[in-house]
Amino acid sequence: MQLELVREEKLYRLLPGGTPSSRFEASGVALGNDTTALVVFDNLNLIARVDLSLKRKRTNRLLPAPSLGLGFEDIAIKKRDGRVLCLIEALEDFNGALRGFVAEYEADGSFIRCTPLPTELAGANKGFEGLAHAEHRGRELLYALHEGNHGRKQDRSGRIDVFERARDGGWKPSRSIRLPKDADLDDHAALAYRDGRIAIVSQASARIWMARFDDKTLDWIPGSSARYRFPSEDYGNVEGVAWLSADTLVAVSDRRKKDQPKRFVDKDQSIHVFRIPSSTRGRK
Repeated sequence: MQLELVREEKLYRLLPGGTPSSRFEASGVALGNDTTALVVFDNLNLIARVDLSLKRKRTNRLLPAPSLGLGFEDIAIKKRDGRVLCLIEALEDFNGALRGFVAEYEADGSFIRCTPLPTELAGANKGFEGLAHAEHRGRELLYALHEGNHGRKQDRSGRIDVFERARDGGWKPSRSIRLPKDADLDDHAALAYRDGRIAIVSQASARIWMARFDDKTLDWIPGSSARYRFPSEDYGNVEGVAWLSADTLVAVSDRRKKDQPKRFVDKDQSIHVFRIPSSTRGRK
């Protein structure tokens, strides 16, 4: 099944000071509301605010985001108060162990804290790729997408590590959710969560996988999964995704790599809005 393109635009055309040579290597996106997207980059300590009309507006801007590392892998928003959470894939902690970190900011951009996630990582490039925030029965949760191949060459399924807010403001482990076999994509680049529904994007496979899980048990609901391809073969760098509505997704693309086809330049470093085909919107 193929996603329907609603609209898209190069990020440099939307952001102040942007030029064709600007490097906006987008890696994650979250929605502040129905009209504004927040975008992070793996090469910048900045958060972009972009109007979802995808037109150049005065409200479009770049905000500083101080952090322990350079760039972010993904971004999530705490809906209740607008706090922003940015994911750092992997850093060494004080004991020399590699862990993902989450930098938090107030809705106005003020820095709050940067705290490690408890999971110890196998390597700097085998860290967390996606982040989503949820609240369930008074518990504040983070869903962190962990790349596949956890020490086993044939294991591409990946997993979602669930963390709960601790009393000290950090995060404590809750449980892990292994992705189903039909989610064995070539890589796992980002995830989005909405009302018990997960979307995971694969940059290498140029696909989005979706499924539902039970918010209480965190078990996958049988028969709920589906895969979607992008509207053309030019989408080779999609690295962030967020739900705009039950049938619409916002995505962002990283910069084309030197060893990738030149046609990928047309869609790289961009923001896109896709609609799920009408024949599958009601799928449960």
